[in-house]
Amino acid sequence: MTDEPRFDGRTALVTGAGRGLGRAYAELLSALGAQVVLNDIDEDAARSAASELGLAVAIADVSTEAGARSVIEQSGTVDVVIANAGVSWHRDFSEMTTSEFDEALRHNLASTFHIVRATWPQMVARRYGRVVTTASGGLFGIAGRGHYVAAKGAVWALTKTLAIEGESHGINVNCVLPWGATRMARPGSNAPPVAEAAAAVAWLCHEGCAITGEAFTVGGGRIARVVFERGRSLAADATSVAAQRDAFATLMSE
Repeated sequence: MTDEPRFDGRTALVTGAGRGLGRAYAELLSALGAQVVLNDIDEDAARSAASELGLAVAIADVSTEAGARSVIEQSGTVDVVIANAGVSWHRDFSEMTTSEFDEALRHNLASTFHIVRATWPQMVARRYGRVVTTASGGLFGIAGRGHYVAAKGAVWALTKTLAIEGESHGINVNCVLPWGATRMARPGSNAPPVAEAAAAVAWLCHEGCAITGEAFTVGGGRIARVVFERGRSLAADATSVAAQRDAFATLMSE
């Protein structure tokens, strides 16, 4: 298409971009004129992808404050951040250890927090920024991924708050729940190629996109808005369990 939005003059940082979805985002943004900095904790994967795509690379673990700061120092001025870094694995809740739960929070939630926080001051100073965070369709429930889903749910909540705080500074913050054939995809999920999520993510990163504080499933040539909303409320005697029971029954029957 001749009217494809471009990113000339913009610098985009993509975390977790050594392979999979992150690499697809980095490749498309570069093709559309952005100066892309590719980050991954896996140095071999990051350097290989950066070499193949002709991109700059910043190696560090963004799940730590020091690592995220290092990436921003290596990247310079950043207009776009796609916080894509994350990990997932199967573990039944009854078998999950505290260290496994903490690891999921660190690599999925803390990695998002640290890289966005490290970039935030310069975006505020320039009164411009585009941030895309990464949650998961697992938010709708997926057995064996409670640790991962808990972290991604927190990413979504963080996104909503950052969008509110960023609005007066010209910073748009949105969340994607991407669908693609990555190493973390569930076996037999028939996930589409990762490139099919990239265009939607790119638009959310563009200066012409006014959307903020939203979440979308993306991939396979389809997008859907994801909402968390409160239904109608009922008056019920707060001192009566029976009244509360009946109110719950009415709400659940609707």
